[in-house]
Amino acid sequence: MNRRRAGTRTRPRSLLRVLVRVPGCLLLASGLLLAASTTGSAAQPAQPVQPAPTPPSAPSAVGAVLDNRVTPLTAEVDEAENGEFTLSVTNTGTVTAGTVRVLLDEGSADNPVGSADGRCLSRLDAYSPADLWCELGALAPQQTVSVQVHAYMSRCVWLDPGSSSLRAPAFSWRVGYTDAGTPRSVAGPTPRWSCAL
Repeated sequence: MNRRRAGTRTRPRSLLRVLVRVPGCLLLASGLLLAASTTGSAAQPAQPVQPAPTPPSAPSAVGAVLDNRVTPLTAEVDEAENGEFTLSVTNTGTVTAGTVRVLLDEGSADNPVGSADGRCLSRLDAYSPADLWCELGALAPQQTVSVQVHAYMSRCVWLDPGSSSLRAPAFSWRVGYTDAGTPRSVAGPTPRWSCAL
């Protein structure tokens, strides 16, 4: 015995019978539903995705960068004569290099390095920074400074003891400086010489 609760609604079973018995209505109803769903999502042309704009990059701070060269790079020198060389230092960076100094050490014993430039000093004692050093001061961006130095050929030299195909080094040199207060050092190219015939 089926009892219905008071206040409960019953499902309209007759509507289900109409939909089941009349397939055309189902087809029509499903077509309307299909049309409604396709109308709501009508194909819109795809919008191209625009890349996010790239923020402008800040200019990179290069700092002080020193480029060093020596002229001539090779030389022939008579015994008891000086080989003359020009050292050039250029600041190719973007800030001023401070406390620029050129430091030279002789290439072989008894062939000392020297200079008539008043900015240069010869080794005084064991605490000297090099056999010869030249105080060049501050160097602004794109500025070049040069200094004349010599190596004295007191005893003939021919080939580099470490290589049978290279002339002997006249001296070795480097440049010390500060870049925004930070000490830095960069080596210069080695000039080579031999005793003249």
